Amino acid sequence: MNSSPSRLLAAVDGWRRLSEALDRATKGVCVALVLFMTAEVLVHVFFRYALFSPFKWGEELARLVMIWMGMLGIAIALREGEHMGLETLQDRFGPRARAALRLGAQLLVALFLLVLAYWGTVMAVRAWGSVLPALQISWTWAMLAVPVTAVLQLVHVVRDMADDLLRLAGREP
Repeated sequence: MNSSPSRLLAAVDGWRRLSEALDRATKGVCVALVLFMTAEVLVHVFFRYALFSPFKWGEELARLVMIWMGMLGIAIALREGEHMGLETLQDRFGPRARAALRLGAQLLVALFLLVLAYWGTVMAVRAWGSVLPALQISWTWAMLAVPVTAVLQLVHVVRDMADDLLRLAGREP
């Protein structure tokens, strides 16, 4: 039978693997979106200026892809620890106090992400009847970027919180 600390370590390890897998998938989707948007914009520009026959949906599609790339990029930056932070204050403390400070900040971020996921979902559902004029698809597809990336970020934040809890318990993650 597993002891409680070993179950906790297994849960943290599982959460870390989930975070890493989602991060790899997110990066892959972002690369695909960049390549797709680059090709789509080049074709759109060619048709507009060389053939004088632009697609009426070209700019709208590029805007939709840009929304998703930007929101997914936020999740990648959060996972990599590249978001803004005040390191001056935390550098004045020891490792356990830093872990406690980070844990408090991450708890606030997690609460914000839960609210963002909830209200992002509400807004996406409400947008179902609105249609992008040129693409003739629901605005929901653009709005879903908010709750989807909020949940992605939440997975990464929970992983960081678990690591800091381990640090507070005197174990290295």
